[in-house]
Amino acid sequence: MAEQRMKSYEMIPDRIKKRYLEFYDELYHPERSAIDLKTKELIAIAASVVSDCKGCFRGHVLKAVRAGASREEVGEAIAIAIAISGAAIVDRTDVANEEFDLVRKLWENGVKGEEGDETTP
Repeated sequence: MAEQRMKSYEMIPDRIKKRYLEFYDELYHPERSAIDLKTKELIAIAASVVSDCKGCFRGHVLKAVRAGASREEVGEAIAIAIAISGAAIVDRTDVANEEFDLVRKLWENGVKGEEGDETTP
């Protein structure tokens, strides 16, 4: 397994790769972890979905199942990722609307047509 992981990182300079892998391994050190392995893997599944990391997703689903996660738990982790991603889209539209005052400009005051006439969308 270590050889496969290292091959995935062969374009990264050794000093950076070493620090990253030490950090990653530290996250999974059982004696220094505040979160149990199954929960970590469920979090990692959701993060993998949101990050669009196919290899991460596959690996973390396998690890979660090996750590005792049920199909329902894996599915719920995925559903949480979907919900957070959807909420992020809503949040972005709220920010855009607030910054650009789109609702007022477009719908409350009407939109200027090409010839200067007021039309509503």
